[in-house]
Amino acid sequence: MRVSKKYLAPSIYSYPYWRLKSNIRFYKGVFCLFGHPLFSLSGLRNSEQRVEKVNDHTIQGWMRCTPDGGGWGDGYGNANYTVYFYCQFEKPLEKYGVWSVDVPAGLDRKNRLNEDPEWQKQVAAAKVMPMCSEAEGKHLGFYTEFATQAGEQVLMKCGISFVSIDGARNNLEQELPHWNFEKVRKEARKSWNKALSCIEVKGKSERDKRIFYTGLYHTMIDPRCYSDVDGNYVGADGQIHQAKDFVYRTIFSGWDVFRSQFPLQNLINPQLVTDEINSLIQIGDLSGRHYFPRWEFLNAYSGCMVGNPAIAVITDAYVKGIRGFDARKAAEYCENSMEKFGNGEQGFVSGNLSETLEYAYFDWCTGKLWESLGDQDKARAYIGKVRLTGMSGSPKCADFRPVRIKIDD
Repeated sequence: MRVSKKYLAPSIYSYPYWRLKSNIRFYKGVFCLFGHPLFSLSGLRNSEQRVEKVNDHTIQGWMRCTPDGGGWGDGYGNANYTVYFYCQFEKPLEKYGVWSVDVPAGLDRKNRLNEDPEWQKQVAAAKVMPMCSEAEGKHLGFYTEFATQAGEQVLMKCGISFVSIDGARNNLEQELPHWNFEKVRKEARKSWNKALSCIEVKGKSERDKRIFYTGLYHTMIDPRCYSDVDGNYVGADGQIHQAKDFVYRTIFSGWDVFRSQFPLQNLINPQLVTDEINSLIQIGDLSGRHYFPRWEFLNAYSGCMVGNPAIAVITDAYVKGIRGFDARKAAEYCENSMEKFGNGEQGFVSGNLSETLEYAYFDWCTGKLWESLGDQDKARAYIGKVRLTGMSGSPKCADFRPVRIKIDD
């Protein structure tokens, strides 16, 4: 999928006659969907699906992804969302159909089921329904056949949305109204060249430059856009909302990115950072939790890793001059996050040096944010908490170790 900076961007595919390396395959002109992330209806990452033939060139439908179906963290990431799709084929759908697997009631459909020989036999025995124009079930797939010649290519383009089928259709129609595959390829390359030109590298070999810009490209993939071209998005309350003055984003892998990716984005892409901070505040608001997720995935508080990385991201952005968000509300949610997950009154996490250091750092960040906002009392309170961790940096061995401290009554 080509990801736009502003909204979910449609994709266009060109499939030759021979077998592809992906999970979309051609056999003698037969086009099958076997697990493609955009529109495959099978697989254990989603627990319910629907597909419908709209006309001779179009299919539409949705895939509902819940913790029961496995997915991110084998379901323990708590992701619960629906992906809607609207796909058009360049050639008419003359021979097509649906296959469906009978899923027993109460079956545990977590990821380990993929390796179960009995389940594999059940999938292999799926019911095939030629010329079926509409189906809904727990394990579906769609296929079509085209009369092709050797070397002939068939184009398909697809819009997706996390809001609705109409949103998926509108995304496709607004951004990709044509069938010019080469034009899309060139525009995508031009867009990425423009994005990567924010840093210029000199005096290195072409190989080193390729490695550098590949790494820079990777820093720009997430957090990705979650809203449609019209600004609509599904919030943490499950309702449809309208993003105003920012792009609603998702996949904030906080613990992985607060030390490196986001400090870089503060310098080269401050609007993305503004978008993400506003998105995190929205999640705190609409979920009713009023604290920040550690590792957010499609509005889910996955609970992955430790610490409160959003606090560091917000503080770093604010002290570097990024102001396009409600800083006082952000600081309040930082406080709530530290109340929810932190070193507590005792000033440490018993038996866990790593978590103690994490939370001490985020206490300090919270204090610095309040200091920047002019609240010196709260700043002193949070920065003072760092002393309670009982940790001291050792210049001799460049690490942290416990120290005895006396706290006056």
